[in-house]
Amino acid sequence: MAKRTLPILKQQLHRPSPSVPSPSRSVTYMPRPGDDAPHTITLIPGDGISPLVTGAVEQVMDAIHAPIYFEKFDAHCDMKAIPMEVIESIKKNKVCLKGGLNTPMGGEVSSLNVQLRKELDLYTSLENCFNLPGLPTHHENVDIMVIIENTEGEYVGIEHEVVPGMVKSLKNLRSNLL
Repeated sequence: MAKRTLPILKQQLHRPSPSVPSPSRSVTYMPRPGDDAPHTITLIPGDGISPLVTGAVEQVMDAIHAPIYFEKFDAHCDMKAIPMEVIESIKKNKVCLKGGLNTPMGGEVSSLNVQLRKELDLYTSLENCFNLPGLPTHHENVDIMVIIENTEGEYVGIEHEVVPGMVKSLKNLRSNLL
């Protein structure tokens, strides 16, 4: 997604100003319901406060009459694995809003977050970092892509207690080379 959105954002930022005076604040125009076929989004509310956050997103989308609807699935940290119907829904819809899923501590417990990333081949996150024109920052001319590996390294959960109170976390050598 980052490869597609960055050029569009840069094009919008460098577009000449219209001759018509702009309003005092920006306005987001959403298509009216029925103008476009509604899009289905898989929703996993998550654990902790995440259901409150994803619930607020649902309310906002409803208030702006966004042409979307949510397929809501229950997944929480005490499950052994993400249900297969959730994976199938994400693959079918190609969009998922996921609240945070708590990661159980200790033992050979696998994080549902990491399971989901592996199942969907989401091994890295790409973060675009660049300056916006007119916004003063400490550093100028920043335009970098940060690649974050998110299924190995610390996410593997290979840990052991060396002495009481001291835990050692092992990293996969491959993730160190990336």
